[in-house]
Amino acid sequence: MNKPTLLFIAFITVASVTFATPHTPAQTLLKRLWKLQKRGLMIGHQDDPVYGRSWKWDEGRSDIKDVCGDYPAVMGFDLGKIEYNADKNLDGVPFERMRKEIVAQHERGGIVTLSWHPDNPITGKTAWDASPQTVKGVLSGGVQHAKLNSWLQYVAGFINSLKTPSGKKVPVIFRPWHEMNGSWFWWGSKSCTPEEFQQLYRYTFEQLTNKYLCNNIVWAYSPNFQANDNEEQYLKYYPGDTFVDLMGIDIYDFEHRNDTYQTNLQNELSLLTRIATDKNKLAALTETGAQQLPDARWFTQVFWQIAQNYTLCYVLFWRNAWDAEKEMYMTAPGHATETDFKAFYNEKRTLFLNDIRKIR
Repeated sequence: MNKPTLLFIAFITVASVTFATPHTPAQTLLKRLWKLQKRGLMIGHQDDPVYGRSWKWDEGRSDIKDVCGDYPAVMGFDLGKIEYNADKNLDGVPFERMRKEIVAQHERGGIVTLSWHPDNPITGKTAWDASPQTVKGVLSGGVQHAKLNSWLQYVAGFINSLKTPSGKKVPVIFRPWHEMNGSWFWWGSKSCTPEEFQQLYRYTFEQLTNKYLCNNIVWAYSPNFQANDNEEQYLKYYPGDTFVDLMGIDIYDFEHRNDTYQTNLQNELSLLTRIATDKNKLAALTETGAQQLPDARWFTQVFWQIAQNYTLCYVLFWRNAWDAEKEMYMTAPGHATETDFKAFYNEKRTLFLNDIRKIR
């Protein structure tokens, strides 16, 4: 698709510092994201170039690309297990391959977002072990504070290693400690107070920004959907404007009830965009999808019917796992949603790689 480029000039605030001319990779990406948010909704997909519904580890593949001939504008990757300096992440993706794909996405004009599902630092179990007092145990004075420091060193090392062949750092959207208002992660509502979570987020920011000089991070805050959400609940764990560039929300259709999903999506996006506008922050639907996509017209008739009414930077649909049947949130060749997704691709305001590569 050849869509006209809109000229958009803005002053952007990063860590309470206003600038007109970008200097760091993060500031350059922020300036670009503001332009793109005016242009339309960037479409993203988790682990898009490393595996799909019926394949794994092929080079140059993508379920989205196989369907519509174009890469997503945004690709998501997860850093789980980087805390051990492991070779592969929690889904088996080699970190060397991840690094290669992140640089490739940047080089062709795309954007990258990173999440992190580290294991429970107290029990050694997975990120989904929501044992009480875990966050307190890694904060200053806690029994595993030194472990958190070592983990953040590995995270910083990976993010700082993201460089183009010419040596320039690749900017990324980093979304640590997401869905904190839920009860399923060790940094969630069962395992810490809102104040302890805020300390964890700020400490992560300060370590990566000030100690390890990761000047290529756009910082995201993304709670999970909750019924009857309001501004107070959404901001309950918010670490402060200084530490956040982009505000998001995670919301899924697990029940396969289109009307319920649409109602929840409309309520959450209305709340999110209002708060983000008030705070002069970017807004994004940081995770979403209908598990196993049972509705053949889900993308145009369910999701887009609501999402098109809001000004959002991007949406990240979750992964298509070759080894987990339930983990399918994106179309794929031969799937019932294939025709509908092509129509979704052709919508004027859905942005894929070819729509954004020249918008800088």
